[in-house]
Formats: sequence, structure tokens, C-alpha cells
Amino acid sequence: MRTLAPNEKTLLLLLCGALFVAVNMAGIRSFLKARDGLRKALATGTSELSLDKNWVEIGRSLAPADDWINSHPMPRFLPDEASSQLLKSERDEAEKAGLKVTEENLLPSQETPYGQTVAVSVKLTGPFEGVVRMLFALQSPTAWRTVEKLALKSDSQPPNVVADLELHQYFQLSSSSESPPKQTHP
Repeated sequence: MRTLAPNEKTLLLLLCGALFVAVNMAGIRSFLKARDGLRKALATGTSELSLDKNWVEIGRSLAPADDWINSHPMPRFLPDEASSQLLKSERDEAEKAGLKVTEENLLPSQETPYGQTVAVSVKLTGPFEGVVRMLFALQSPTAWRTVEKLALKSDSQPPNVVADLELHQYFQLSSSSESPPKQTHP
């Protein structure tokens, strides 16, 4: 092989240098792509972890409510029992508070995401103080009763009011409400 002329040596060195720079640029480009992909994966992982952390925190914050619900279970009734229990408690509390029941309508049983409900729509007249006492007595979380609708109007006699309210009783169907299996006779 012949020896290279000085111009050929310079061209060879420039070619090798250019090739070296091109290979390094390709290597740096792939390194930067890998680093960006790693950053994106870390960002995704971090956001998923923070979301999971939020679910854990929500679970911890709801633990007292879950404990309360477990310590105060929803009553078990048949729909008729729940209706009669609600009517009885409404009438008893109205009587204790010195209120007069002017209208009373039993509403049909409904199924909700929380369980079954029965409701009664009541129109009462009497002193405002008695209405407040009755509401405090009836709306009891441990009894699973709520006041869903309340409208107060002043009566023709000043301290008295006309209260129109709707009471709901939440309950679970008792085991005796499930239909027994049909017996077949051989």
C-alpha cells in the first residue's frame, strides 16, 4: 500500500472526525430520548402515586363514618312496620310538643342506594318552639330518620306556625320479608 499524501491524510482525519462527531451526536440524541422517556414515566408514576395517596387519605378520613355506621346499623323492618313506626313516632313527638296534626299522608315505600325508605307528609300547626322541639326529636341519625322537606308559614295567631314537612325512615328489609321458598308436594 502506498503512503498517503499530506492532503489525503488531512481529508482522512477530517472524515474520521466528522464520523466521530456524527456517531456521538446519534448517541447523545438517543440518550436524550431515553432521558425524556424516563422523565415522562417518572411524572406518570408520581401522579399515579399521588392519586393513590389521595384514595388512601380519603379512606382514612371516612373510617370514623364507617365505624359509626357499623356501630349504629340501619334498622330492619318490613315496609308496613317501618311506616307504622314512623307514624307512631311522628304522632308521639307532635303530641309532646303541643302540635296539632292537620294533615297526614303516608307515602309509598321506595328503594334508594342506601336501603329502603318510607315517608310521611305531615302538616302541623302550633307554636314555633314546639315545631323546633319536634324536629330535633325526630331527625335522629341513630334512628335513620331524616326531614326531607320543611316549609314554615306564619299562622293567623302570631306565635303559631303552619309546618309542612316530609319525614323519611331508612331501613333494611328484615329477613322475614323475603318470600319463603315455595314447597312442592310430591
